[in-house]
Amino acid sequence: MSWRAGGIRPWIVQRLTAVMLAVVLLVFVLTLMISAPENYAQWRALMGGGFWNTVIIVFWVSLIAHAWIGIRDVIMDYVHPDGLRFGVLAVFGFFFIAMMIWMFKIMVLATS
Repeated sequence: MSWRAGGIRPWIVQRLTAVMLAVVLLVFVLTLMISAPENYAQWRALMGGGFWNTVIIVFWVSLIAHAWIGIRDVIMDYVHPDGLRFGVLAVFGFFFIAMMIWMFKIMVLATS
């Protein structure tokens, strides 16, 4: 396989992000099973720490990377005209960038 964009590198990144997503979800579920918050103040205390902020950022970055690779591969396989393919990829790219900006804005507001 090639190490270019259409080869093994995106395949490896997608598998690694899938593992990261699964680990984060497992840790989150186990945390909720061990100490489930009952009100907003307890949620804020649990999720307001630096550890969970980092975990949430890693989760979102992994989710966006995982989704981008999957969508890119589907579009490259099924959208054949080059101009249309570029347009569809651009729309999804801008959407994912907007999601990342929104996530960072939420994280900044949550820590202030």
